[in-house]
Amino acid sequence: MDERGYVLAVERYPGTAAAVPQARAIAARAYAPYPWIDGDTVKLLVSETATNAVLHAGNGGFALICHAPRNNSIQIEVHDRSKTHPTRRAPTEWDQHGRGLELLDLLAPGWSTVTTLTGKALVFTLNASPLSP
Repeated sequence: MDERGYVLAVERYPGTAAAVPQARAIAARAYAPYPWIDGDTVKLLVSETATNAVLHAGNGGFALICHAPRNNSIQIEVHDRSKTHPTRRAPTEWDQHGRGLELLDLLAPGWSTVTTLTGKALVFTLNASPLSP
């Protein structure tokens, strides 16, 4: 086991919009036994990162890796086959896209992207809820 903890879930998905809710559901189920983890935040950030993989990584699909809690935090990885790292946008209040990195900054500060042999991984860490036991 490395610094990320055991893997609770690992799934590969096609690069289609229908895969996003599937990834969100897998992540929600993986962390359901841990009430101190904010499941809504997990679902939101998995939705955002999986959607970005579908929209920007092409036909290669994406993979989701959910790590077990360790040191009051969890780590989630979304891998895709694009080597292009995310770029910030300046959405207007009417834009329907372009806020994913802002959400990551707010809810999972310190997120990062890592170039892999087959593309890249977006990695984020969520700390335990302030109301955790």
